[in-house]
Amino acid sequence: MSSKQLPDGWRMVKFGEMAKHISKRVEPSKTDLEIYVGLEHLDPDSLRINRHGIPSDVAGQKLLVKKGQIIFGKRRAYQRKLGIADWDCICSAHAMVLEANPETVLPEFLPFFMQSDVFMNRAVAVSEGSLSPTIKWKVLSEQKFALPNKEIQQRYLSVISVAEKSLVLAEEAICSAQNLLSIARGVLLNSFTNSCTLGDVAEIVMGQSPKGINCSTEKVEISIPLLNGPTEFGYKHPIPAQYTTEKTRMANEGDILFCVRGSTTGRMNLADQRYCIGRGLAAISGKPEKAETAYIFHILCNIKDSIFNEAKGAGSTFPNIASNQLKGWTIPYHTEDERFGITKALDSSVQTLSLLQKKRERILILKMTVLNDIGK
Repeated sequence: MSSKQLPDGWRMVKFGEMAKHISKRVEPSKTDLEIYVGLEHLDPDSLRINRHGIPSDVAGQKLLVKKGQIIFGKRRAYQRKLGIADWDCICSAHAMVLEANPETVLPEFLPFFMQSDVFMNRAVAVSEGSLSPTIKWKVLSEQKFALPNKEIQQRYLSVISVAEKSLVLAEEAICSAQNLLSIARGVLLNSFTNSCTLGDVAEIVMGQSPKGINCSTEKVEISIPLLNGPTEFGYKHPIPAQYTTEKTRMANEGDILFCVRGSTTGRMNLADQRYCIGRGLAAISGKPEKAETAYIFHILCNIKDSIFNEAKGAGSTFPNIASNQLKGWTIPYHTEDERFGITKALDSSVQTLSLLQKKRERILILKMTVLNDIGK
């Protein structure tokens, strides 16, 4: 939309006139704040921050965030990650910390505007770099967007806010379903008489990163999707963002993708196709005649917090779980009939959770329809 085509109440505005860039650095080891937000803690197209770490999880300078400010993932902006901080905290230096300029934009309106395709597509377009494209504030601040006046912003807000409240309710329902599922796993899986090691019943393939020269964000005929860690994770399946022609270690369709490094050790997704996996992940599947992958998945969900605590046990600022530790982990073991009954019951709860997630996706589509009307 050019300035000549703008309807009444709209004008072209530089992003630097809409938002203030906050860039105060903090050493994690010297802060009294208790929360760290990395890009892996942000969900695509969600303003809520549902997970976080702690400052002792990380090293190196981070950014100071005040409650209500926006954390925007400037690295790999195509992942559409931004959230509103519910507390004072620190965040990854791969993010921008922003707040609205109230003279130009309603503070409640700015994060919604940033979720729109018109903003996100521009953010991706001005990113620099190949494997990890990153936005510079100086470049982003000069980008011009069609912006309505505050009266029209308020009209959009009245509609978007209804959708956002519905999203929040859906996410709260998802959280409750996840909690109930966690309790059910504990009750069903901890009722056992036998045990074994994870390596006894599961195949574990530890990831190995391909050379950077063989990786790209562009897919070619001989390339395969590459996963380096949870930044590419979705609710259930990954969202591929990189590709490689060097097939180092592979995950097969149906495998469990298990994070083995960093503050998200233990986080999981399921492979919906073949992937090359970097050293931040392991691919896990059940051994034939020993255990089913679905059963192993529920076992891992039940013990992932213990695995994370073990990964942190050495006092390192960068948790890590090795192959021999995973293979040697003691787990409950049930008979074939018991495994079938437990998996069936837990899969039913997972299906309920999936239905709630699909409901959230439908609400999100409605919200994005309104957002994408802005600036057209």
